[in-house]
Amino acid sequence: MSSFNLVQIVPSLDSGGVERGTVDVANFLAEKKIQNFIITSGGKMIKELDKNFTHVHQLPVATKNFFSYPLIARKINQFIKANNINIAHVRSRGPAWMINLMSKNNIKTIATFHNVYGGNSYLKKIYNKGLSKMDHLVAISEYVRETIIKKYNLNPNNISVINRGIDTEYFNKLLDDGIRDNIINTHQIDTAKKIILFPARVTSWKGQLEFIDVIKKIDTQNILVLFAGDTKNESYTKLVRDKIKQNSLEGVCKILGRVNQDEMRSLYEIADLSVSFPLRAEGFGRTVSESLYSKTPVLAFDYGGVKNQLANLNEIFKAKHQDYQALPKKIEKLLSLSDDQKKEALEGVQSFIESNFSKINMVNQYLKLYESTKS
Repeated sequence: MSSFNLVQIVPSLDSGGVERGTVDVANFLAEKKIQNFIITSGGKMIKELDKNFTHVHQLPVATKNFFSYPLIARKINQFIKANNINIAHVRSRGPAWMINLMSKNNIKTIATFHNVYGGNSYLKKIYNKGLSKMDHLVAISEYVRETIIKKYNLNPNNISVINRGIDTEYFNKLLDDGIRDNIINTHQIDTAKKIILFPARVTSWKGQLEFIDVIKKIDTQNILVLFAGDTKNESYTKLVRDKIKQNSLEGVCKILGRVNQDEMRSLYEIADLSVSFPLRAEGFGRTVSESLYSKTPVLAFDYGGVKNQLANLNEIFKAKHQDYQALPKKIEKLLSLSDDQKKEALEGVQSFIESNFSKINMVNQYLKLYESTKS
């Protein structure tokens, strides 16, 4: 029997890094036959959870209506008492404020900072800092830890770094060739060309528009660029489509839209280069480690959580933030690597990721944290 009784509180379980971390931890505890709870507003990832050991309670914790927080806080408090929960782990700012509005006498509280969060107005900073009012804090990268200490004037001794983790076990399993063939045929991907993968949801801060300007400066005769990621931001997606058309790059750039995990893994494997050029620093930047673990060279802005992943790796993978002038030559150099040069550049990368940025590392560290902070 476990020494702790945990509830994770997350706005929704639809998609994203926050949600993936929540599910990974819950399923790890379930594998160990540890009963645990999740409070969320809902989402399709609920079906990934072990129903025997992870119990989902739906409340409108995704709401941005601050006036409804006291009522939701009361319901959370009732649920915690009814289920003898002694650790509440919040993974978002709204739920953190709900916890702050209830009595915390009989529970220990943990909050994960999944990013540093934007906004410099007084009210925004107050809202963001709600996460810091827990008994213990977790940062998903060293970058996040360093930044929140300065930004919110936090006690460094109260913050642990538990790096986001990629599922290395999944990446080590054989992938059905049919999945790879299907995505190639569906999107008419010419694998004879040098393929550049841009794995990110299509939204302004990820930098797709700026990357098209970079592609214009490269000889694109033998190059194919694949934008793989959610296209829910329809207005920005239209801007990207229009820019591709205006620059006569329809035969060079393809917007694939959202792809599932197996399809993304297939894309990593067929790509000659994977890129990450967000306009603002990411808390972690999972696609960098996923690409490298798939033995696909990466070119990424060397800042934020990505900097932690690129530390001690070959300089060829690193680019200065928003130095668009230097990118064309760097891309051409990476695409021209021979198989032997590629192998040499990637030497030791998989073991580095396994040691520092694997899912199994992440969930084990959370388990240790829960065991050490039980009330």
